[in-house]
Amino acid sequence: MKKELLVIKLGGAVVTYKDSSTPKARVSTIKRLIKEIKQVTDQGYRIILVHGAGSFGHGLVKQYGLHHGMKTEEQKLVFGMVTNSMMNLNSIIKYHLHRANLKTVGLPPHTFITQSGGKLNEFETKLIETYLKHGQIPVLFGDMVLDDRWGCSVLSGDTIVCYLGNKLRADKVIFLSDVDGIFDADPNKNPQAKLIPEITNANISQVLKGLSPTGRDDVTGEMAGKILQIQKNLKQISVQILNGLKPDNLIEALGQHQIGTKLQLK
Repeated sequence: MKKELLVIKLGGAVVTYKDSSTPKARVSTIKRLIKEIKQVTDQGYRIILVHGAGSFGHGLVKQYGLHHGMKTEEQKLVFGMVTNSMMNLNSIIKYHLHRANLKTVGLPPHTFITQSGGKLNEFETKLIETYLKHGQIPVLFGDMVLDDRWGCSVLSGDTIVCYLGNKLRADKVIFLSDVDGIFDADPNKNPQAKLIPEITNANISQVLKGLSPTGRDDVTGEMAGKILQIQKNLKQISVQILNGLKPDNLIEALGQHQIGTKLQLK
C-alpha cells in the first residue's frame, strides 16, 4: 500500500524571527517541530518539507528591490547574498533534521527552478519523486530564482508547496504559520476577530475581503496570496493552516482534532 504524501510548509515567521533586522533562526522551535515531524514519519507518511525565508530573505530583497527584478550590478551581488542566506537557513534546519535521524536532502530552488515574469517557468519534479521513492525527505525553501523577463524574481515557499501539492497529488498539505489560522479580521488589531474554521467555495470571497496587509517586510503576498494560490492549485486536496508556534498542533492536525482553518475548495 502506497504511503500518503504530506507536504508541510514551515512558515518564515515560524522558523525565524521574521521581524529581526538581521537573520535569526528560531532554533528551539525548529528542534521541537522536527520532533513532531519525526512522529509523523513514524506514522508512515511520505513528506516534502518547504520552509519560508523570514528574516533570512525578505528584508534584503525589499531593501534592494529584487522583487521587481535584477538589473544593476549591485542587485546581481545581492541576488547571490540572498541565495546564500537562504542556504544558511536551510543548513540550520537540515542539521537538526539529521540529528533527529531523518533522511533529508536539501534542494536549493535557484539551482533548478526558473520563472518568467514572476510566474513558474521550469520546475522539474522527477528528482523530488526519486528521493521520495528512496524514503528521503526533500527540503526546499522560498528563494530568489532566475527570471527570463525580469532577470530574477521571488519564488515563494507557498508557490513551491502549491505546485508540488498539485503536481504530485499530495494527500494533505499543511501550512504552519505564526497565527492560529485565518480570521475574519486582523486579530492583532481587532480583539473581536474570530477564527474561520473552514473556507469553502461559498465563503472564500468574503474571507479575502476581510484580509489586510500586516505591514511586515513580506514580498510574497502574505495570507491573501496564500489563499489565492491554494484556490488555484490545490482544489480537491485537503489543506490546513495552523499555528506552528504551538506545540503538538502538527500532530493533532493529522488526527481528528479541529485545529486552525481547513480549506475545502472544489
